[in-house]
Amino acid sequence: MENNTQIATREKESKLLVFAAQKQFEVSNEYKMNFNREAGFAIQILTNNPYLMKCDPDSVKHAVVNVALTGITLNPALKYAYLVPRKVKSELKCILDISYMGMIKILTDAGAVKNVDAGVIYQNDRYDFRRGSDPYFKHVPALSGRGEKIGAYAIAFLRDGGFQFEIMGREDIEKVRATSESYKNEEGRKYSPWETWEDEMWKKTVLKRLFKLLPKTNFSDQLIAAISHDYEAEMSDVSAPKEDKYSGIFEDIQEATVVNDPPAPKTKAAKQTEGQPEIFNDPQK
Repeated sequence: MENNTQIATREKESKLLVFAAQKQFEVSNEYKMNFNREAGFAIQILTNNPYLMKCDPDSVKHAVVNVALTGITLNPALKYAYLVPRKVKSELKCILDISYMGMIKILTDAGAVKNVDAGVIYQNDRYDFRRGSDPYFKHVPALSGRGEKIGAYAIAFLRDGGFQFEIMGREDIEKVRATSESYKNEEGRKYSPWETWEDEMWKKTVLKRLFKLLPKTNFSDQLIAAISHDYEAEMSDVSAPKEDKYSGIFEDIQEATVVNDPPAPKTKAAKQTEGQPEIFNDPQK
């Protein structure tokens, strides 16, 4: 068990790290975040989590700067974001990990969507959905005895009146969890949001997938970088060209390949009328 001296030492080290990010925080502070307030939250998180203090010091500073870039507070009462460890090229780094509630705030504040709903589906819930040209989704949670978690979903209600949804099953969500450094490491697992806020992480996982499909016209490059999956390249070079810096952010969205049918051979009558205007008959006459 830690003694007061160890905790005080870690608090002092945390203050040095966090306040080293103040200058870049203020330069990046488009959302007018209060640095002293956010620094207090960051110091509290770092002091209470000795595993985070093993992260690369520069990554801790970058995570604090990302608070200014995203406008998402570290206030633990709001649960918009966390500081979590992640392995990047075999090096342990601290990142700003935005919760599903934080992502909803980003989407609605930017005007990308009117509202977002997300939920976890349990074994005894009733649900139904279909994709395609006439999409449909319905979820009716059981009031008691819901059973085990079997999936999660997120629905974005667009400003044109339409909606976009994504759904993932338990197996796919657990594959994502298995890649989490905070969850894989037994020493730091008790600090992982996958342990402390499991339902929220299920919803966040599917919301991240939905996020890639939504409009981002009002998003700055810095905001997209701060919430992308490719964290190792986000803050390495602020002056890097956009095509190099962000080329992998939406890499798993594949463009459809359009295959046209070969043109039918022209008949003699068609050749004779070629170049003349087409005449359409009114079917109601």
